[in-house]
Amino acid sequence: MNSSSGTTSGGGRANKTGNSLEQFVEHKLKEHGYTEFWDHKRQVFANRTTIGGKQYGKQIYCGKSIYETDRKCDFLVLNQEKWPDGLIIECKWQQSSGSVDEKYPFAFFNICKIGVPTVVLLDGNGYKPAAMRWLKEQAHPQRALIAVYNMVEFQTAVNNGFLG
Repeated sequence: MNSSSGTTSGGGRANKTGNSLEQFVEHKLKEHGYTEFWDHKRQVFANRTTIGGKQYGKQIYCGKSIYETDRKCDFLVLNQEKWPDGLIIECKWQQSSGSVDEKYPFAFFNICKIGVPTVVLLDGNGYKPAAMRWLKEQAHPQRALIAVYNMVEFQTAVNNGFLG
């Protein structure tokens, strides 16, 4: 909310709704016994295959983007039994038409570059259906982008043991 005018800017609203999607994911992680990883966030990605327990980190450095800039993921999930190489969860909320779906190819190529199993969670119904369809077509269980879900699909996957 803009304190001087009492209105909420488009960017502020997007951040708030995007944060709601991230809170949904965090709630599901906690529901399934995960605790938040607090220490050494810069090193957790490099050490993800040696860290035990069921943990997750938010806004974790996860290597370089295709432009060789630092990249952070929304969630890095650590669970050696379920995800030996870790699991990245990216949240993309788009409530009204905009440019988020133009960012899907950038996100996809970054996911491919990192090579860690990744789920993209899309919701808000503001994205172009063709863009979501394209991104879903890129997903495959044996590749880096393993799935693209909306909130209902993610909830269903979690109910079926996706998070372990």
